[in-house]
Amino acid sequence: MKLFNRQKVLLNTIEELNEKNINSRRAIVKSLFLLKEEHNISTQMSFYHFFAYKQGPFSHLCFDDLRRLRDNNLVDDEETTITPKGKEVLSQVGREHRKTIKTMLNKFPNEKKITDYVYQKYPGYTIKSELIEQVPKSSFPGFFTIGYEKKDIDQFLNALVSNNIELLIDIRRNPFSMNFIYIKDALQKKLKDVGIDYLHIPELGIESEERKNLNTKEDYDKLFAMYRQTLPLKEVYINRIIELGTTKRIVLLCFEDDYNFCHRGEVAKVIKSRGHEVINL
Repeated sequence: MKLFNRQKVLLNTIEELNEKNINSRRAIVKSLFLLKEEHNISTQMSFYHFFAYKQGPFSHLCFDDLRRLRDNNLVDDEETTITPKGKEVLSQVGREHRKTIKTMLNKFPNEKKITDYVYQKYPGYTIKSELIEQVPKSSFPGFFTIGYEKKDIDQFLNALVSNNIELLIDIRRNPFSMNFIYIKDALQKKLKDVGIDYLHIPELGIESEERKNLNTKEDYDKLFAMYRQTLPLKEVYINRIIELGTTKRIVLLCFEDDYNFCHRGEVAKVIKSRGHEVINL
């Protein structure tokens, strides 16, 4: 198995935790989170992203990597302990970030200290935690938009959870993606896990045929000019979105990162024209 840089750090972190007799996936994730937040490791490589989940900051990508390490016999079946083969591989690829990992872990004698520190310093990542009592918090209803382009699922969920989104409205004509996690059923499951409802309104989407050969801003301008002409015929769907957004925090979803190159931007303009603020995440 050829290791990505983040996987080398993951394996090295497990090794250092084991040296402290800590064998826990929770401790692994919290340690990686602290490496990102306090030791700038994400500026040196493509690293993990995190979102608030049932036990604090969580990363789907980290758990995916743990399974890969397990399947290649680099960690044990519990995914918490480095194997002799894992140590051998680390010796071959090097422990480039060992000093940083040791420095980060030196202040924590056990897993509880790691968890307590993260919970005290980063309360924004504990809002979904089942380890502490949650005090119900109210948020003002509102309208948001988001594109999943360039975002892994952890980045995407963090944007939604940190903004207290309650409902995602998918306005893709066809809720399919080359990135399988954003296909309707898979996405709906991930959203449900963090307490966000899903609604698909394909009538507000643009046919795939019309989206071909979009190479310049002028191409997009022509497409959106045609799209705007169809919106009066879709008033019932826009009214439904506005009704929902006046009672809860909703986000409109499509692909493009820049909403100026996405039809959700045109829907947002209509919502704004009705006197509502729309924030792009």
